[in-house]
Amino acid sequence: MTTMMSVVREASHAGETERFVRAVGTEQRRLAGLAYVLCGDRAAAEDLVAEAFARVWPKWRAGHVDDLPAYLRRALVNLVQGRHRRRLLERREIARRTVDWRDGQRFEPGVEMRGELWSALLRLPVEQRTVIVLRHVEDLSEEETAAVLNVRPGTVKSRLARGLATLRAELEGER
Repeated sequence: MTTMMSVVREASHAGETERFVRAVGTEQRRLAGLAYVLCGDRAAAEDLVAEAFARVWPKWRAGHVDDLPAYLRRALVNLVQGRHRRRLLERREIARRTVDWRDGQRFEPGVEMRGELWSALLRLPVEQRTVIVLRHVEDLSEEETAAVLNVRPGTVKSRLARGLATLRAELEGER
């Protein structure tokens, strides 16, 4: 026998599911762009966005998420940073075992400034790159960026300053 409470729970669950599905539709493209800029790989960006949605869904369904777009952005940034840390550790292990004969070679001598900027951005530490992307691509304020990264605004300012200084130095050195 169906109780009134179970009917109410089912209706509430359906409403939450519908709201989440709408959020997927509205946020997916923006999050995919953010992930792509942060990791530089379209397929990985799509996978990371899908994983972010999958990880947030149970928390959303349980009622633990107040601001879904901000929560999704934070989850995505955490996933990108985790992926970067894993890849960095993998590269260090490979480098420890082998010598890469390609070190120092440049394969694209006629790269446009945009390509040079992109390459320089990808060489930055992930923390600096993330701050630059959130501030200048996502156009978040220092406070919003700090909230996404769970750091203080001063940390955002210092990472941004160091990252931009490194980019300037690299780009001026390549000319």
